[in-house]
Amino acid sequence: MRYTIGNLNVFATTKAEMMYNFQGFAKVEFDFPHAVKTVLFISSGRVQSDRQGDQDYFEVVGRLYASGNPRETGENHIGKLFVHVYNHPHNTEFTTTTEQLEWHADGSFDTITEDGTRFHFGRGSQ
Repeated sequence: MRYTIGNLNVFATTKAEMMYNFQGFAKVEFDFPHAVKTVLFISSGRVQSDRQGDQDYFEVVGRLYASGNPRETGENHIGKLFVHVYNHPHNTEFTTTTEQLEWHADGSFDTITEDGTRFHFGRGSQ
């Protein structure tokens, strides 16, 4: 399913408030395979390129939730949204990636990248 950030319930911690400086941020679209109603942006900051010739960018990270009010429901987030912001403040461009989270009864969880790679965290992880 395709989502637009501005059409979701959007919240931000103080560590993510830089996102409000990026004109057009609310219009950023992303794909996610499950229903999403809320995004809580938890961090933002400048990332320096680790390869010569690549450009630095800002990264904004958000947690995705299926419900409209995860605080009331106590819901765990179902995924993460990573927004990369290039060429700010002139000709700002955005790219997105997501990862899904699958929670297990023992508190451990799997992350699943867009290409289907699965990583396990918690009990039994290596």
